[in-house]
Amino acid sequence: MPEREIRQLGSPRPNTGKTETLNDGGRGGMGNSATQALLVEGALGRVFNRISGVSESNTASEGVSFNASDLKRYLEEQLTFAEGEWFRGTKIDGVAEKIMENLDSESSGDVTWLEFQVMIEEMRGHLVGDVSAGASSSEIQARAREVFASINGGGESVGFGDIEACIDKKLPAETDHKGLIAQLGALMVLDIVDLDQTDMPVRERDISEREWMTAAKDFSR
Repeated sequence: MPEREIRQLGSPRPNTGKTETLNDGGRGGMGNSATQALLVEGALGRVFNRISGVSESNTASEGVSFNASDLKRYLEEQLTFAEGEWFRGTKIDGVAEKIMENLDSESSGDVTWLEFQVMIEEMRGHLVGDVSAGASSSEIQARAREVFASINGGGESVGFGDIEACIDKKLPAETDHKGLIAQLGALMVLDIVDLDQTDMPVRERDISEREWMTAAKDFSR
């Protein structure tokens, strides 16, 4: 997996799927109207609002976006990315730059809700793994349950270390900045999926099976 993780950090994303259709619409003159039509909602909507610096309950996509500075603030303050590590500022700057390159399809300097939809595939990969395009909802739920069980080692929940280790293990050994990619992926999954510990530092939170399954359903619609 973590081809998806590598793409998130800057490699070209594939030109397939529903997400790309939405983005193409944004580039073809439908951008504003298409963005207005999309409600900011669900687990992905909450994190989009956090990065953008608006209320998490916001549902309006019009006029809401984030830039590199917003993303750096999110990485540093919300996720505590690379906390306690040497050259933390440089790492945050580099990761933010790569994420912006991947998400900002119009090169405007701002990421809209429409552009942020590419993260659906990213999260689906974390929660469900590889499933066929025609998989039924029951097959997707069964796969998500298998993924959760493979990470939690028989426990009732999964935490930062569990998710980070899983992502790191799946990344090719020769992957550049492998540890940073695994760390970022784990922090993002926790911040997006966890619902009942949002007042705690992200690294200290965990995800129950119920939260995992709810998110898997949300990202597989």
